[in-house]
Amino acid sequence: MLGEHDVVTVRVDLPGEGLAAGDVGAVVHCYPGRDAYEVEVFDQFGRSKGVVTLSGSQLLRLNLVSLVA
Repeated sequence: MLGEHDVVTVRVDLPGEGLAAGDVGAVVHCYPGRDAYEVEVFDQFGRSKGVVTLSGSQLLRLNLVSLVA
């Protein structure tokens, strides 16, 4: 289960959404009782590519460790 503000990567190519496997984004909304999430996806420069609705099976949560002490 994903939570709001989780950093995720797209697991599969989604050409209809303009997304490719490996694109990175953040969960901005979790739909209660459903395996569906609004995700804002970013390009390599940190610019938003848009917000899309994706299922949990299309996403993989990234476990990021802060490099700043």
